[in-house]
Amino acid sequence: MAEGAGLFPPGWLRAAGGEPADDLELAVLLVNSYDELADPPDRLATLDWYAAVLRAVGHPEHANALGPGDLGLLRALRGGLHAAFTAATPEAAALALNPLLLTAAAVPVLVPGPDGRARLSVAPAAVGLPALAARLPTALAAHIARYGLTRLGSCAAHPCACVYVDRTRAGHRRYCCDLCNDRAAAAAYRNRHQSIGKKRAGADRRLPGQAAAQHPVPGSATTT
Repeated sequence: MAEGAGLFPPGWLRAAGGEPADDLELAVLLVNSYDELADPPDRLATLDWYAAVLRAVGHPEHANALGPGDLGLLRALRGGLHAAFTAATPEAAALALNPLLLTAAAVPVLVPGPDGRARLSVAPAAVGLPALAARLPTALAAHIARYGLTRLGSCAAHPCACVYVDRTRAGHRRYCCDLCNDRAAAAAYRNRHQSIGKKRAGADRRLPGQAAAQHPVPGSATTT
C-alpha cells in the first residue's frame, strides 16, 4: 500500500506492510477529508479526493462504486464519525454512532474463511457507500467499546484538528502525524526564544544604576 501517494501525510495510517487500510483507518481518512492545512480545507466538495485515497490504500472496489449521488450521504457519515472521534463521553459517542449503525443496518454476520474458521463481518458483500456506511461506524464503535475514548483524539497542533487513533504503547499521542508534531515543536521553540528575548529587552531598559532583582541570600539582613 502506498502511504497516501501524496494525498495525505505519513502517519495518518499505521505502517501495515503493504496491507490494505482497515475500516478504522478508512474512518480516519474520511473524517480528515476536512483538513485546515489543506487547500481547500474541505476535500469532500467532490468525490475525487476520497476516491483517490481509497484506491491508494488498497480499496479500489469502494472507489469505483461511489457515484455523484453518494456525496451528501458521505458528508453526513463524515460528520457523525467526527462527532464520535471527538466525543468527551461514551454517551456522546453513542449519540453520534448509534444512528449511523441503525440507519446502515450494520448487522454482524458469520463469514467462513478459507482456513476453516469463521469471523464476524458487517456488510461483507457490499461495496461503495453501503459498505462504508456500515463498516466505518462499526469499526469505530468496536474500538471505543474495547479501548474507551482515550485512544482517540484530534491533533493538538493548531489550526490542525485532524483525528487519529492512538496505537502507541503509552497512549500519549497528541498529533495526527509527524509533520504536525514537528510544526508544534518548532512553534514551541520560537515561543521560548521570543519570551527570552522579551526578558532580555526588559533587563536592558532598567534605569542606570538600578540593581537587578535577585532571590534573597540566606542569612542576609533584610532592611525595613
